[in-house]
Amino acid sequence: MDKLVTLICAPLEFYTQNDEDLLFDWFGKVNCIKNVKGIGRGLHIQIVANEVTDDALLDLMGIFDRYKFDAEQLRVFMTDDNKEWFDQ
Repeated sequence: MDKLVTLICAPLEFYTQNDEDLLFDWFGKVNCIKNVKGIGRGLHIQIVANEVTDDALLDLMGIFDRYKFDAEQLRVFMTDDNKEWFDQ
């Protein structure tokens, strides 16, 4: 069975409708994202942990940086091969 990790994307702050649309488009391009659910003033995204590739992790890091979500949550995907990404 796939291990699911839930990440919390909050607070949500969009500058325009296009900005919001771009976030959801980006979510749709990250293959390891199984589900996105709005809860309160945030989003909970379910990640299939064993499907997190380097490219997917870099996308998640970009999303979390761009939208100012708590990127510390992404450390759950840290490995010996990518740990330098987390020290920047």
